[in-house]
Amino acid sequence: MPHLPSDPQLSYHLIDDQPTAIFLGPLPRHWSDVPAPCVINMCGAYPSGEPTGLTVFPLPLRDLQESSAMPDQTDFEAFLASIHEQASVTSSYWHCHAGLNRSSLALAAYLHLYRGYRISAAIERIRARRSPLCLCNSLFEETLRGWYGEADEQDFVPVDMSAWLTDRTGGRDDWS
Repeated sequence: MPHLPSDPQLSYHLIDDQPTAIFLGPLPRHWSDVPAPCVINMCGAYPSGEPTGLTVFPLPLRDLQESSAMPDQTDFEAFLASIHEQASVTSSYWHCHAGLNRSSLALAAYLHLYRGYRISAAIERIRARRSPLCLCNSLFEETLRGWYGEADEQDFVPVDMSAWLTDRTGGRDDWS
């Protein structure tokens, strides 16, 4: 069970709990706000303080709609394999700055490779548990589906940010 973060604005979400808990969320302000002893950092930015008692796996990625921003699949899978040794026996916290794109990219691949999810089911679960905006970088979702998806998982509708904002703001265009 995670402890309550000192930052009331921090929100992390339980994505899966078998055999160990996997949490997804944004970059915490302080290491004491991390809800698990295994931390997967996909942005290269770090909380303040010291990560005492935590094991941190960093793989800073850029959140761009450019193929040059994508990791090499073999290297990416090697990174996930290094995480699995610990994440299979203890809870883990996956994050990037907002906990939406880079961490969702890695976590969806992990759920597919190590927890038996179809890639479309992994993406759906992450969106249902964290936010419908997860993988709003359509290149990330397209890459995941290309690497791991069956033929029936290749077509998808990219996240429509304008529709989400309109729904969220009741059609106001000031968004303030």
